[in-house]
Amino acid sequence: MYRSLMLLFTPMTGWQKIANQSWHVLVVFLFSISPIMVASCAVEGWAMLKFGAGKGPFGNLIELEPSRILSYEILQLALGIVLLFAGGKFVQWVCGGFQTEATYRQSFTLTAYGLTPVFWLRFLDGLPTIPTWICWALAAIAIMVVLYHGVALILQPSTSIGFGLYLVSSASLVALSGIAHFVATGILTEQFDLPAFLKMAPL
Repeated sequence: MYRSLMLLFTPMTGWQKIANQSWHVLVVFLFSISPIMVASCAVEGWAMLKFGAGKGPFGNLIELEPSRILSYEILQLALGIVLLFAGGKFVQWVCGGFQTEATYRQSFTLTAYGLTPVFWLRFLDGLPTIPTWICWALAAIAIMVVLYHGVALILQPSTSIGFGLYLVSSASLVALSGIAHFVATGILTEQFDLPAFLKMAPL
């Protein structure tokens, strides 16, 4: 968690430490990323229960059943996991398109740490006074900033294609995170139906 937070303030130093550690994919996920995901969902869910959810069409507060908030946060976790592992594979494919050999460990490490702004901003997303898409937009900007040094230090492309690889990788991850956020928010506001496995009796 410390290294992911460092990326927001001193990205060069943070990425250098991450590059030197060379952790396995599961170690990165279990010990660096999943604690942030779980903690941010827990805080967001608690804030929505306590203060209400500012998710109405005009920024108004709406009341949600505790069971729906719980389902929403479970969905957030599930989408986050899919985003991390599928995003890592997608970045690896992007590297291949730029004639850059990258292992899945490298691609996953870049993706996992690069997406941590999404999870950190989720701590604020539970506050009804802050529109959810403002939180996502701030996270998207932070992803672009964080990945600037990450692509060079983790993927180590040649200088002639490094910037292009950065643009495509960062834009792809921002787009994927936006799709995930759109789906989760749509289910929360009942624009979409809950998946069957998330439907539960009211608490």
